[in-house]
Amino acid sequence: MDIPRLNSSVRSVTILQKDSSGVVAPLVIYQRRRGKKRKSTALLKPFEAITRRVVDAQATTLQSYRSRHDRSNRKKKDGWVRDLPVNVVRASQRGAKALKINRLLAL
Repeated sequence: MDIPRLNSSVRSVTILQKDSSGVVAPLVIYQRRRGKKRKSTALLKPFEAITRRVVDAQATTLQSYRSRHDRSNRKKKDGWVRDLPVNVVRASQRGAKALKINRLLAL
């Protein structure tokens, strides 16, 4: 029996089938495989979440700075030097917005 394509929210498909003795028994046709379990201690989970959030915020900051740097360089000769303080401050603000310190401590 072929299994049709199922939505990702479907966990299992079970059919109720009669045995030769007439007893109804469940028969599992499809069961979603669970992904690999993360290997992390429960005690360290909050620290992992904080670290991940900080690293993502840093990546946002650097990406924002990089685009501002390139734009300044295109606009003026040695524009990146002239706009360095402004670009750093604005990129830092964007990174701080991504970090959301108040949510960082509410884990």
